[in-house]
Order: sequence, then C-alpha cells, then structure tokens
Amino acid sequence: MIRSFKYAIQGLLSAIRSEANLRFHIVAAVAVCATGLWLKPETGEWCIVVLCIGAVFGIELINTSIEQLCNHVTADEHPSIKKIKDISAAAVLIVSITSVIAGLMIFLPKLIDKF
Repeated sequence: MIRSFKYAIQGLLSAIRSEANLRFHIVAAVAVCATGLWLKPETGEWCIVVLCIGAVFGIELINTSIEQLCNHVTADEHPSIKKIKDISAAAVLIVSITSVIAGLMIFLPKLIDKF
C-alpha cells in the first residue's frame, strides 16, 4: 500500500514537471485559496471550492495520461488519436469552466460586499 502512494506521488511530480497546464492550475488554485482566506467563505462554500480544485487537478492528470498513452501508441498524426486527445482536452475545459463559474458564484458576491 505504501508503494502505491509512492508511485502516485511519483506520477504527480512527473506530471507537474512536464505539464505546463498542470502548473497553471496549481498557481490558479493557490490564488483561489488565498482569495478564499481573504473572503472567508462558509464551510460548505469551501467544500465546493476544494472539490472544484480537486476535479480540475484530477481531470488534468487523466488528460495527461491519455495524451501520454496516445503518444506512446504512435508519434504519427492520426485522426483517431487527434480526436481522442481533443475530447480529453475538452473534458479539462468543461471542468475548468464550471469550476470558474462555481468560484464566481461563491466569491463575486463577497467581493461586491467588500467594495
């Protein structure tokens, strides 16, 4: 079991080193958490924020895995591989957009109240 955690952490670190999009999501998550500390959302709102961050990271890691697998299968351009990669990237986009919307629904009223 400990080995499983070790492999998962190795995979996460490998993805962080190789994927600019994942590093962008980490920076965004830190900014969101800092904003949350300032705006002090309710516990339930924090839960939504944390779940959104986790969903974006999780789907980004799945997307990275799919891209790596596709690249392993063939380095050549192939319509099916392109479609697979595009759909996987679209999944990240959808989760990211819905997370931004949820974040705005939580933080925007609090920001308006602050100013």
